[in-house]
Amino acid sequence: MEPVLYSLPDGWSWRKLSELAKTTSGGTPSRSNKDYWGGSIPWVKSGELGDSRVEKNEEFITEVGLKNSSAKLFPKESLLLALYGATAGKLGVLTYDAATNQAVCCISQDDQLLARDFLRYYLLSQRKKIIEDSFGGAQPNISQAYVREIDIPTPPLTEQIRIVEKLDALLTRIDTAIEHLQSKLDLSKQLFDSVLDEFFKLSDCDSVPLTEVVDFIGGSQPPKSQFSDVQKEGYVRLIQIRDYKTDNHIVYVDSASTKKFCTKDDVMIGRYGPPVFQILRGLDGAYNVALMKAVPNEDVLTKDYLFWFLQSPSIQNYVIGISQRAAGQSGVNKKALEKYLIPVPSKAIQNDIVDKVGQLVNKSRNLEAGVTAEITSLNQLKASILDSAFKGEL
Repeated sequence: MEPVLYSLPDGWSWRKLSELAKTTSGGTPSRSNKDYWGGSIPWVKSGELGDSRVEKNEEFITEVGLKNSSAKLFPKESLLLALYGATAGKLGVLTYDAATNQAVCCISQDDQLLARDFLRYYLLSQRKKIIEDSFGGAQPNISQAYVREIDIPTPPLTEQIRIVEKLDALLTRIDTAIEHLQSKLDLSKQLFDSVLDEFFKLSDCDSVPLTEVVDFIGGSQPPKSQFSDVQKEGYVRLIQIRDYKTDNHIVYVDSASTKKFCTKDDVMIGRYGPPVFQILRGLDGAYNVALMKAVPNEDVLTKDYLFWFLQSPSIQNYVIGISQRAAGQSGVNKKALEKYLIPVPSKAIQNDIVDKVGQLVNKSRNLEAGVTAEITSLNQLKASILDSAFKGEL
């Protein structure tokens, strides 16, 4: 790790983490030996660390599994750091004695030199740099050797404890505010779903099975050997579910290799998840087998009306539930759509509903943007407070 350049207050010093603590990783007993699993010893995985106290875990190992593997039993109140995987850099504090997998590093500090929560807060403040320094391949991979070389700004123990108490008070208030804002977003989403559902509870018009007024057309899957990263003459973009969220994985295929095409205004359904039954639109190209196109009889049903109807919570819950219960079915069960009824009002009423949904969407997006900006601001404030704390300015 590159040396930290800023100067420290009198009485503080830069010390390597290895001077102040010991680091140890866990291990995984053989999965093929049933005697090693299902015991009474909690076994914590890196994915179960979430910058909070570890109060539950999914798996348990036996004494035999502990003795016959590189797993180790760490004491309650130990500080844990996720070394790799999706949660790399996340921290946790054990609330009970537990073993961990090899993707978790246990940091045991010298209590006479370093307060655990002082170290926890410092590692939290340095996470971005730790991840950037340790990035390798597709995922961050933080080595124990790197962890041991982290430079720690170290004041006297009494000052560490004072700083921790101050950070506890300040950051708890900020986290509480963020939780309230997140609840506001969740309530907004619930309200949107509730109102959207109400728009389609129409008692004064006929309701018919979906498949009577909508054709559901599955996609095709050209062989990957024919994929091209660049568009060539006669080639068309191959649309996959992920393409509706990002342009980072664009591929093209020979247009002669498929007969399944979609346009930006077509209503598309993601057959597989998570989550299943995503309702999508906005891209031109050929579409693959993970998608199907919902083609309404436009004499009686508009695409926009169908687009929002398929997103209403009632049909979403119905289709997802049926798909999850169907034996061997990992995605949308097309038969579930055959029986589901869709109200078919006049096109004037359909257009009116679409307009009202559009207004609701705009209000929801404006609220979400405002609340998200507040959450971002509070997170920046947290980072600023942490930065000040470890420069002796708190």
